[in-house]
Amino acid sequence: MKIKFRHSSLLLLVVMLIVSSCAAPVVSGGGKLLVSAKHPETGIQQGQVFDLDLKLTNPDTINAKVQEIRFDANFFEWASYEGSIPPLTMEQQANGDGVIKLDLTIAPTGVEDFVFRFRANKSGDVQGDWRVVTSTVVTAIETKMKIAGTTPTGWDPGVSPEEKAPDLGAIPYQAVVQITAFVNIDGEATPRWSGSGTIISSDGLILTNDHVVSSTRYEEVVALLVSLTVAQDQPPVDSYYAHVVQADADLDLAVIKPAWDLEGNPLDYSQLKLPFVPLGDSDALDLGESIVILGYPVIGGGTITLTRGEVSGFTAEEPFGNRAFIKTSGTIAGGNSGGLAVDAEGRIVGIPTQMGYGDASLDIVDCRPVRDTNRDGYIDENDDCVPTGGFINALRPINLANQMIEAAKRGEVSVSTGESQNLVYQNSGDVIFEDDFAKTDSGWLNTADADGKRAYEDGEYTIEVISPMYWYWSDQYFAYDALMAEADVRVVKSVGDADYGFVCGLQDDQNFTALEISEDGYFTIWKQVGDNFVTLIDWTYSEQLAGSGPYRLAAQCSQEKLALAVNGILLGEIQDPDFTPGSFGMIAGTFETGGFKVAFDNLVIMIP
Repeated sequence: MKIKFRHSSLLLLVVMLIVSSCAAPVVSGGGKLLVSAKHPETGIQQGQVFDLDLKLTNPDTINAKVQEIRFDANFFEWASYEGSIPPLTMEQQANGDGVIKLDLTIAPTGVEDFVFRFRANKSGDVQGDWRVVTSTVVTAIETKMKIAGTTPTGWDPGVSPEEKAPDLGAIPYQAVVQITAFVNIDGEATPRWSGSGTIISSDGLILTNDHVVSSTRYEEVVALLVSLTVAQDQPPVDSYYAHVVQADADLDLAVIKPAWDLEGNPLDYSQLKLPFVPLGDSDALDLGESIVILGYPVIGGGTITLTRGEVSGFTAEEPFGNRAFIKTSGTIAGGNSGGLAVDAEGRIVGIPTQMGYGDASLDIVDCRPVRDTNRDGYIDENDDCVPTGGFINALRPINLANQMIEAAKRGEVSVSTGESQNLVYQNSGDVIFEDDFAKTDSGWLNTADADGKRAYEDGEYTIEVISPMYWYWSDQYFAYDALMAEADVRVVKSVGDADYGFVCGLQDDQNFTALEISEDGYFTIWKQVGDNFVTLIDWTYSEQLAGSGPYRLAAQCSQEKLALAVNGILLGEIQDPDFTPGSFGMIAGTFETGGFKVAFDNLVIMIP
């Protein structure tokens, strides 16, 4: 056991770095953030629009929190702010500074790209700094440019971001991917269905439908294969395996992220630099507006497929309001689910989303079998069919996905299965240990001191943490590379925000992994490596933990997967190739308030 600290409360030195910015990227290391800035230095004409490109990279093992981007008042003597990609609001301060307020969390190895667009208002030498402010670092970029001369190639003077479509090519088809879900059939990972998705960030975040990537009542998804679009007339190329970072079954939306190459090696996100589609505003859509739909339908889905249509109406749905769905005249076939719908400016405004597959009330006019789904060697009426007519699909507005997209960018993991969904976390294997704690000699610690107490009590095992900012655990050694466990847990004495769960891979009090939930509705996966506290999944709120319990808590510990679930619902999972097997146990801890007590019962430990 050891003294506990909360890593987010550590005070770090604020460092000011001054770097020059030029046409080539300039990289500065500010302790917890790398800043790459680029802008033209010469060749800008008065009245012309120009861009300042900013890339933020987090090289650390913990989240970096960006609070604001600030432009010096001197800068606005020469230029005025025209907009940005993604859209951000700049507020003019009393001292003349322009400030963009952010609440942005960049996960470890994460990358965020911004384009700030300005109009040159007068000729002369531009001087002024702009700064990226985080909780730990202030990085200042010195801006020097000359407003004079001829118009550079590719720059359109006098055109604002609202008037000019992004340079995405004729159609942003290369940002559309095919997603194949693999399930366990007779012990083999077997491709079961496919859908589409859209890359929405250069480091690989992919927006799709929940039903494309999530387990069903009868089938557990064991792998997600992402295939990239390389050409209009070629099949997509298998490229990465991905994991789910955000999912909401009620919305039928999900965000996944590539995590491994085809050989199973972890990806370097800073090197991906994938084509992506900027986010639009679905609330701004009007009847009759043109949209383009892209995806990989089952019928003709060997290559990317494009259809055009109009916004033909909107469908209300509680609790999502009057624009729960966007109706469209464009044709959407099975397999297009999760794909891309863009407006005339090339921005994503909707996600083709299945509405009531197979529901006769939707007046499906045709349904055709296209693959051997029952694996009897024939494609016939005994196979699942694909509806090809009737009101079976619509578009989920992009605005309904904004919250989970922002959470995914912050590195948060959250999977909500919705009221209508069955359990998605399957925790099964060969049982190697069971304990209902009826006997007090089953191997767990039975000790007490000034900081806490561990004891068998009335057929349960209890951990009481008396001291604030303290962890207590009890463990036993199991010599297996992979373990799964589940137990009933209930809070006996509440302090409001204490945490509890499982500890695994425990070597000593300086080397272990913890999978925990908290009294106030959050979960986390983290590890201690020597003197270093490493967050694998930061504290993330889950509706599954909104009540007071008790819960059936489940976990898996292996190099391939660290996972935490409650009442059969997956809270979060992540891969840790550095995970080292060791002891397994139960853990509880406090923050500012001591006196917390939790009880465990009906513990089952398995190997996959």
